[in-house]
Amino acid sequence: MKDWFAGLEPRERLLVSGGGVVLLVLLLYLMIWEPIAGNYQALNDGVAEQRKTLAWMKRAAAELKVVQRSGSSTTRGLGGRSLLSVVDQSARSGGLGPAIKRIEPEGRKGVKVWLEGAAFDPMILWLGKITRTYQIKTSIITIEPQGGGRVNARLTLLDPAA
Repeated sequence: MKDWFAGLEPRERLLVSGGGVVLLVLLLYLMIWEPIAGNYQALNDGVAEQRKTLAWMKRAAAELKVVQRSGSSTTRGLGGRSLLSVVDQSARSGGLGPAIKRIEPEGRKGVKVWLEGAAFDPMILWLGKITRTYQIKTSIITIEPQGGGRVNARLTLLDPAA
């Protein structure tokens, strides 16, 4: 290699040396700088997303404290209504109306609920509310993620008096 380089004309040696330097700088950029810069940006994006999640959690925690404080004054039991009607009405008022595909009795003491494409957060808030307000127990729950915060769910809910 040295003999080949020494055999070149001075202009050719300068051209080959310059090309080697440019190639070296390009390789350093592509193999070192670009991956570091890309990872740095990805980490910054992750931190921003985690901050948004933290802010949401703080708001949700504050709402939960308010709900827990007011939970002691809520009516207990179904108030003479059927479990089916309480579940249906509370799910619709909780914003799950479009996701309800079927609600049917399960024996004498329960109901089965099928939700398709339900938003996960409102569904969980609804379950918490009916548990606190009516002491309805969740016997079986199957949740399948659908993406975008949406889920398909099958629930078996039990009457608190049963």
